[in-house]
Amino acid sequence: MSYLLTEEQKGRLLKAIGAVFSIPFIDDLEDYIWEAVFTYVKDIPPFDPLASIRSKRLFDVVDKKNKIGWSAKALQWKIEPEIEFELVIQRADIIKKHAELGFEKLDRNSKPDRLGAALLKHWFIEKVQKDAEYQKVDDRRVCILLKSRDRTQFAYFEDKLQEYKSAEIEWHWTDETKTGLQGKRKKDGFCVFRWYPNQTQFFERFKLPSDSFIFKLKPSRLQLDETVELLSAYLNKR
Repeated sequence: MSYLLTEEQKGRLLKAIGAVFSIPFIDDLEDYIWEAVFTYVKDIPPFDPLASIRSKRLFDVVDKKNKIGWSAKALQWKIEPEIEFELVIQRADIIKKHAELGFEKLDRNSKPDRLGAALLKHWFIEKVQKDAEYQKVDDRRVCILLKSRDRTQFAYFEDKLQEYKSAEIEWHWTDETKTGLQGKRKKDGFCVFRWYPNQTQFFERFKLPSDSFIFKLKPSRLQLDETVELLSAYLNKR
C-alpha cells in the first residue's frame, strides 16, 4: 500500500523545500537534508548530526513513539504520473558471501533462481530484518522524493517496504552476456529488482502511483550576505 500526505503535510513539504532552496549555501536536496525535511513534514523530532554520529542502519528516519521507520531517499528523475524509477538499495556481493548466506558456491553459471534467493536473503534477512530489530521498527517503509533536473518539479512517494518471498519473484539474465540479472513479480511481470555482478549493485524498482503528490516549486534564492545577516540577527536574539 502507498501512503498519502494530508493537506497539512503537503503544505509543510512545500514550505520546507522552499526554505531549503532559499539558502545559497545549500546546492541540493538530498541525504540528511531530505531526511530533515521529511521529519518536519511528519512532525517527528529530527536527528542532529552535529550532536550524534549518523547511523548506517537502513531506516534513516524513525518515529520511536509509533515504531515506524523510513528508508529516505531523494532521486533525480523525469517526473510523470505513473513513471517507473529505480535506485541502489545495497551492494550485494553474494558470490563472495555465498557461504555465510547458507549457499554452496555461486557464480554466473548458477541458476538465476538460486542467485535471486541469495539476493533476497542478503537484503531482507541480513539487512532489513536485522536493522528493523536493532532500530525497534515494526512498520517498515520507504519515502522517496523525485526531483527534476532543474529542481522545479517534484513527486512524493511513500510506501510499505515490500518484503518478497522467493516464490513471488522470477529471475533471469537480461541477455547471454550475464551482466545483469532481473527479478520480476510473478503476479504482474513488473521488474522489481536488478543486480549487476560486476559492481555488485542491487537495485529496486518502483512505479509512482497515479494519486501521488506531484508539484512544482520555483526556488527563490537569498543573497549570501542577506542570508548571513538574517541568521546572525536571529541567533543573536536567542
